[in-house]
Amino acid sequence: MRTECVKERKNNSGVITIFLTLVLVVLFSLFLVVIRTLRIRNARIYASTALRSAVSGIKADYNPYIFENYHVLLFDSTYYGRGEGYTEEKIKESLEYTLGSEYEVKDVVISGLNTIQKNKCQALKNQINDYMKYSLAGKAVDYLIEKVGVSPEKADKPLSDDAVKNMDKEAVDALKHDDDEIDHEEEKKSKKKNEKKDPRFLNKFMGTGMVAIMMLPEDAEFSSNIIDITEMPSFSDLYSIFKEDDIDNEFQDYGNLRGSLTSSERWGNGLTDEAAAICYCSEVFKSLRQKSDKETFVNLEKEYLICGYYNDYMNYTQTVKKLIKLRLGFNFAYILTDAGKMARLSSLATVLTAYAPFLQPVVKYLLAGCWSYIESYADVNYLVKGHKVKLIKSAEDWTTDLYDLTNVFSKEMSNEDEEKGLTYDEYLMILMACTGDILYDRILDLYEVNAKMKYPEFRIKNAAVEFSVNTVIEFDGIDIDIYKETGY
Repeated sequence: MRTECVKERKNNSGVITIFLTLVLVVLFSLFLVVIRTLRIRNARIYASTALRSAVSGIKADYNPYIFENYHVLLFDSTYYGRGEGYTEEKIKESLEYTLGSEYEVKDVVISGLNTIQKNKCQALKNQINDYMKYSLAGKAVDYLIEKVGVSPEKADKPLSDDAVKNMDKEAVDALKHDDDEIDHEEEKKSKKKNEKKDPRFLNKFMGTGMVAIMMLPEDAEFSSNIIDITEMPSFSDLYSIFKEDDIDNEFQDYGNLRGSLTSSERWGNGLTDEAAAICYCSEVFKSLRQKSDKETFVNLEKEYLICGYYNDYMNYTQTVKKLIKLRLGFNFAYILTDAGKMARLSSLATVLTAYAPFLQPVVKYLLAGCWSYIESYADVNYLVKGHKVKLIKSAEDWTTDLYDLTNVFSKEMSNEDEEKGLTYDEYLMILMACTGDILYDRILDLYEVNAKMKYPEFRIKNAAVEFSVNTVIEFDGIDIDIYKETGY
């Protein structure tokens, strides 16, 4: 009996030993699995950290010229002509250096590249808004309204609806008369007789291109460089290169006059909607009157933002045209309120329409347009010479006579310190508000042409602000897939 008990005890001990051994094997195996899992997890964390560092290195290679001069962060995804593969290779080299020999970087692929021009330049808008919040403490709209001196709701509508209705009523009533009622022989005689009395006669020979040259200040400096418009981010079609912004300066057609006076470009809304961008452009870009020592591809940068032509001269002349058109509406609105001037215009119109008296109201408004145009010449001449002009004038601010066209460029100018109104560059802010979204594309144009002076291979189409990286890294025989998104 005792022998049997001893044997049974030994058998039980063997079973327990085997059981414990198996448990220990399982626990050890589990321990090894946990250890391996932790190693892989730590390897993933380490690799992810290394990738974050590598990506930060790419972001740190932003274009220094654009950041220093325009406060915008972007990097060239092709590394100035080397190709996107070069960017991937730099990330791979950074990973291999950081991770060491235990890791093998098997693949690096850049995807989800977002350039600064995509989505209607949204990334550029965001960076400009961020910068201007700091620069103007979020008061860009108030700043512009203070500069312009009029609320945005009224800004782009110099003529009231009532004034337009009154003009139209008189003009339509006059133009209802049949052409047969006009004695054409008498018309020819009357026109020839009154040609010298009609201020429009000389006006039609004075195109705005000629006027722009006559008012050009002596200190104007035009760059001889030509912008290849077809290669610029803003280029859309060939028509955009040959667009014009002329006003019908003969003032013979009421429909043309009314169109010039009432075709609002909604710049009041533009002042509100794009206030940050307008203030930004005014701060970082040069103009005819706002010069700097910074070397740029063209000198009249603000004028380029407004007009988009290929050289300084064309942008200057087109800006002059736009300024004259802008001033025309406000000057015409004032004339309508000046009883003395309107009486004089009515008398002259009566003389000029002796062949068809019913046309007197139409000619009166055409003459008012002509006089407003002459005053606009004088206004823009003051502006380009460095003086100020009020947006909305009063009697004491009016400077020209009806027959003053040839003398507007030789008028004596007052002391700048005593003047009230807006400067040339402040008027350019208004014109920028008329441009719409093309303003942002032209900002990128200037980034490109200026940066290319230092980095010849730089192109805005390769200027990235966001990108994603897919990597495959092998560790201890296991492939680790890591995805990283980043941006400025």
